[in-house]
Amino acid sequence: MTLSYYGKTIHFYMWFGKFLNKVKYILILLLIISGALVIYVPQFSLHKEDFKFSSYIPLAITQALVGIIFLVSLVGSVIFFASLILFTLHEFFIELLLRKKVYKLIKERQRMSLDELVKATGVLEDELSLLLKSWIIKPGEDTGKIYKAIGTIKSCHLQFDLNTKELSWLE
Repeated sequence: MTLSYYGKTIHFYMWFGKFLNKVKYILILLLIISGALVIYVPQFSLHKEDFKFSSYIPLAITQALVGIIFLVSLVGSVIFFASLILFTLHEFFIELLLRKKVYKLIKERQRMSLDELVKATGVLEDELSLLLKSWIIKPGEDTGKIYKAIGTIKSCHLQFDLNTKELSWLE
């Protein structure tokens, strides 16, 4: 199966999102540790006017490293989160257009299998299934609980049967 523009974009965002999540946690951890050292440990208080690097070489190297790590993680976090906003905006609009297309297809046909929908949209089945669940399930609901209880997810006009992987339009 060849992926459509939507499929390629969604696939990229799902793959890259895993990487971004790790980078986010590393930047935050480095910022917290180095920031705590700079603020609470007098030997690393680089921001104070009377600060002097130690004459003891290993401590001076450590002071410089903590200062560099703090500045890089601070600036890196600002740049990272600012670019993440642009990244998320693009993903939001692509997902919104895909959602509109999916709803239109299901509304026209009234009943459609997930396989047919995959072929019509050009998005991978796992990713489309995940998106459908996120569009239908209300925030805070447990998908595992829904699946075990009734096997269908309903919201507004859309119903997703998890057992048969079929979507239906409800009037």
